[in-house]
Amino acid sequence: MSSFASEINSLHINCGGKEVNINNTIYESDIEKKGASPYYNAGNWAFSSTGNFLDDDHDSDIYILSNTSSLHNISTFDTELYKTARTTAISLTYYGLCLKNGHYTVRLHFAEIIFTQDKSFNSLGKRVFNVYVQGELKLKDFNIVKEAGGTGRAVVKSYTVNVKNNTLKIQLYWAGKGTTGIPVSGSYGPIISAISVDPIVTS
Repeated sequence: MSSFASEINSLHINCGGKEVNINNTIYESDIEKKGASPYYNAGNWAFSSTGNFLDDDHDSDIYILSNTSSLHNISTFDTELYKTARTTAISLTYYGLCLKNGHYTVRLHFAEIIFTQDKSFNSLGKRVFNVYVQGELKLKDFNIVKEAGGTGRAVVKSYTVNVKNNTLKIQLYWAGKGTTGIPVSGSYGPIISAISVDPIVTS
């Protein structure tokens, strides 16, 4: 942490989306279009992304996704968090910077917004990836659709984390499982809709 930066005690990111106000909490925008980049610093947080999509049908890789599947059972207030997501071909790591040391509740927001739940070809896609928090494996072979009970449905994973050295590290990693060509070639890899980090207040 820079000696000139001030410490923060919360962090909220709308991954792949614009700045939004959700129940009086501001989720910062995350619209940097660069994908395979060693490091992008947004101030109080940063991300790094590795890998290029194999057999991609696009002239250039796309790392910000917009929903093509309908959203279900998501409150009107939270909808903006799940309209977009950030993706990566292999590894996506978010860093919370300048956090005050202590215990936090980290919530990772997911929704499968590319695959569909109808009887079309798009419904056959399967996205599987691993999630690490502070270097510890929290989710192995995580399948958003399976966890949420369908596409376009939100699932939030919550963890208690001890922040030391003012830094939080969240990594999503594709280990080569799941489909890679549905609905188009290059449709695989981790996705995440939002991140929220809030302090645990003890009396």
